Amino acid sequence: MMKRISFIPILLMSVFYAFAQDMDYTNLIVNELSSPKYFGRGYVNKGDSLASVFLAGEFEKMNLQKYENSFFQTYYTNINRYIQKPIFFFGDKELVVAKDFISIPDSKELKGKYKIEWISADVLKNQRALKHMLKQDHTNSFICIDTTGLDNEELFNFANTIFSENFIGAAGIIETSPRLKYTARTKIEDFVHLQIKPESVDYQADSVYVDIKNDFIENYETQNVIAYIKGKSDSIVMFTAHYDHLGMIGDIMYPGANDNASGVSMVLNLAKYFSQKRKPEFTMVFALFSGEEAGLLGSTYMADNPPFELSKVKFLVNFDMIGTGDDGIYMLNAKEYPDLDTLIIQMNQKEKYFDVMHSSHVTYSSDHAPFYDKGVDAIFIYAAGNNQNYHQPQDKIVDLTYAEYKDIFRFCLDLVKVYSK
Repeated sequence: MMKRISFIPILLMSVFYAFAQDMDYTNLIVNELSSPKYFGRGYVNKGDSLASVFLAGEFEKMNLQKYENSFFQTYYTNINRYIQKPIFFFGDKELVVAKDFISIPDSKELKGKYKIEWISADVLKNQRALKHMLKQDHTNSFICIDTTGLDNEELFNFANTIFSENFIGAAGIIETSPRLKYTARTKIEDFVHLQIKPESVDYQADSVYVDIKNDFIENYETQNVIAYIKGKSDSIVMFTAHYDHLGMIGDIMYPGANDNASGVSMVLNLAKYFSQKRKPEFTMVFALFSGEEAGLLGSTYMADNPPFELSKVKFLVNFDMIGTGDDGIYMLNAKEYPDLDTLIIQMNQKEKYFDVMHSSHVTYSSDHAPFYDKGVDAIFIYAAGNNQNYHQPQDKIVDLTYAEYKDIFRFCLDLVKVYSK
């Protein structure tokens, strides 16, 4: 339940902001962070650390204040990366990494030729055949579900879930997916997990060849970037986003313009706005996290080791993938706070920020979640639209429409004003 706001009817008229947020600055930030100099803001060539230095420099230019004499909050994690691109042959055909297939980076290091065991519709629909298959030794096989004739979506999803966890001890699992979603991993499993586009699957093949070399790092040093503006009170409003992305696979870079240079640019725009105004009513905290792509690592670390009392936080707004918005805005987690949800709906009806706005109950899909678990009133703003390049090398600034970007900014300023009443 929401603890720190009593419902206030909306009487304010939205003002024309002399500042409005600077889209030139927005494009500068997104262009900078998605440029090759930061290597995809991941764990190859210390891309995350290079990006953090740039972001701290932006906070410095705004004359924001530091906690414990530093903009950085350092922590450590294990991480795997691919310095050498994984090699994969389906039968006699070599597939192209990040185009035809990806190796999920918790895959074990492996090199060699392996037979394919096809999990067909006949096997899945026949209890005796399925039991027989499950009892076999699969240590020298790669398992792949043959979707030919498998018109039962629930059965396919069940089989895909079971086999992707490799309960049968295969050398590798091949999962078909129309969109290859690369990610980051902090541990290595005892099998290879591949994602392959359906059109790249050769159902006549009887073998595969793999060559995967890991570069697993223990106790990798990374950091959050945190700054604040002292307010008239010690009550806190937080704006957050993750700045890390997926780095590189060999020489293939994941720029992460929408995910999440767009969210970082919003936090910096808000920091810039409040830094140019008179002393705010609340202490404004701006937090940029690393490690989100590997499992909310940075936000979890900060929630567990906050540089201030979390009980002082009135609310937190997290931004993740806000570079589109053509299909509307999601206020995720908002329904966990009925008064706040009602407030947001009435604000939108009055000020018409968003033509389409949805809210949801609890979700753990971004960096608001660790703070929500600590009792902080936390929502997550996500922009819907053409986000098909999610976790792809094609996530570039050229495809960002910023359809709702200015309205998200305007909404956040008004939300702070309402809480100030």
